[in-house]
Amino acid sequence: MQSLWGQVLCFFITGSGMESEMKPEAKNCEQQEELALLCRRIQKLDLPELRQDLIAPEVRDISRKSFGEMLRRYLCHGAGDYLVLDVRSESEYEKDAIPVAVSMPILNDRERHEVGLLYKRHNHRTALRYAFYLAKEKEALYVEKVRALGQGRPLVIYCWRGGGRSRYVAGLLERHGFSVLRLEGGHKGFRREVYQLLYHGDFTLWPLSGPTGCGKSQVLELLAANFPHIPVLHLEAAAGHAASVFGHIRFAEKGKSTVVDQQAFEMRLYLFLLAHQREDGSFPAFVTEMESRKIGPVQVPPALFRAMEKGPHIRLEASMEARVARLKREYFGGAGRDVAAVRHALDFLTRRVGGHRVRQWQALLDQGDVDSFLREILEEYYDKGYREERFLPAKVLCSDDILATTDVVAGLWKKT
Repeated sequence: MQSLWGQVLCFFITGSGMESEMKPEAKNCEQQEELALLCRRIQKLDLPELRQDLIAPEVRDISRKSFGEMLRRYLCHGAGDYLVLDVRSESEYEKDAIPVAVSMPILNDRERHEVGLLYKRHNHRTALRYAFYLAKEKEALYVEKVRALGQGRPLVIYCWRGGGRSRYVAGLLERHGFSVLRLEGGHKGFRREVYQLLYHGDFTLWPLSGPTGCGKSQVLELLAANFPHIPVLHLEAAAGHAASVFGHIRFAEKGKSTVVDQQAFEMRLYLFLLAHQREDGSFPAFVTEMESRKIGPVQVPPALFRAMEKGPHIRLEASMEARVARLKREYFGGAGRDVAAVRHALDFLTRRVGGHRVRQWQALLDQGDVDSFLREILEEYYDKGYREERFLPAKVLCSDDILATTDVVAGLWKKT
């Protein structure tokens, strides 16, 4: 039976999903050759003996709740009491990091791969000794870099599950005089907090409803700019997608997509909500936009979708002229600069409206007749697919004058 120390060391090697990332059955020959070269290389190294007091020291933890409170103070006041270090590899950090954290991997991607290869296909103890060797080789530079970053602040450290990597780094830095806490449960535990809030939390939302082009997103943006005391939950901005076949174009920056995956979407929402959480754990009423369950490739978390479905909503209505002008500004910059992107996206509507109709719309774009294209696609596609709200709106507003509409929405929120 494997000892507790052995389990900790095992996780120090494998880290986050190492076994699932490697597929030896698919690359058996390549890995055998790589393993042979690696074994010859490490035979020339003076691998240290394993020391439990260095690899698996006793360290202090910070609870997920206390870390959440610390994070909320940071979001509200913009100053961190602690320096947060993510000691996972660089690719793990890039994929899904806690935004306030600094990347400080104790084993980088290449090293994790090599150690994992040894551990799975050669010899467990050799792999453990090699991991210890790699970590010890960088100790001096690692400590100095943390000292420069920390500037005397206490540290919070996390890896994937609060296992071997964070335990090792915490012990190392404590030996060099740092005040260190390890995040309970690591990044995986933090993700459970995100899940709990977004899937089981209790919120009040005031959604803006209405057909495409009526200015829902514009009202949210004006509210955020002109009424900073009103909490605006802009789901589409968080997703980097405007929830339509052209949605990836709406928020694109310099021609590059800003669309995010589900984890990044949920992280953005969690941090936004956390920044507005009151001392008693409750939240204010958020102004948002009525959405379906999906926004491009991501899904609205259940707690927010439930609140959206049950909450009172404000329906915006606008003339066709105002809707066309608004969409022309948002998707074509007023001068047709994004015609190529919209034209390409139209291909995805072939199965819904038929190839003939798509080619007609593309021809309008080729002719530079953006206004006719927008009017036709609103009348023949978006308006026909518009889903009426399940409940009557609390208020119906004409949004042709978007500034006046924004003022009215702000006034309604103040009465909540």
